[in-house]
Amino acid sequence: GWLLVGGEKMSKSKLTGIAPSDITDHFGVDAFRYYFLRAIPFGSDGSFSWEDMSARYTSELANDFGNLASRLAAMIEKYCGGLIPAPHRDDGLATALAKTAEMADTAMVALDFQGGIVATMDFCKKVNGYVTEKEPWILAKDPANKQELEEVLYNTAESLRALAVLLHPVMPATTEILWQSLGAQASLGAIGDQKISDVATWGQLPAGAVVTKTPVLFPRLEIKE
Repeated sequence: GWLLVGGEKMSKSKLTGIAPSDITDHFGVDAFRYYFLRAIPFGSDGSFSWEDMSARYTSELANDFGNLASRLAAMIEKYCGGLIPAPHRDDGLATALAKTAEMADTAMVALDFQGGIVATMDFCKKVNGYVTEKEPWILAKDPANKQELEEVLYNTAESLRALAVLLHPVMPATTEILWQSLGAQASLGAIGDQKISDVATWGQLPAGAVVTKTPVLFPRLEIKE
């Protein structure tokens, strides 16, 4: 398909050409890969705009995915001494993950990259909703809620493990950082060696894995004039 700007094919004579480096210098390589696989159906014409990419970067990558990872690392450091708590299974999340993994794998194999990413990011939204509903920051105020708090944090961490694997082909550098942050490298091996067929097996992160805070995965961007 053709890549369009302002509804027309890129053209040097019309000054509508955009060098890939202009985009990657501003958004980063992983966000570049994500946007063009997510926003434009593979094989079809698609339109690029700075406004649309900025909006998706902020909403989907910074707010939905990156903020979830940052919040989880901060809460495990604050409430669990930086260690993954005992494994726990939330049936709603585990069931949703199994469905997501199947949908994403089927779509990717069919070269429907957009469909695979949408399925994965829908699961990310579900995990964010789970955290919002459970309010671990409120649970932490009462020592009597310690077990429930740790269950919520484990389920969130395990969901992020799965998201890292599912999004690794799209954003390899960012998901590698997340994988290391979760302490998954030491316990589960390299992220590139994980199999999609195993991603939905719940409870892979072991208790005691060391979680480390990293720089924000998708920092806020300066407004591009």
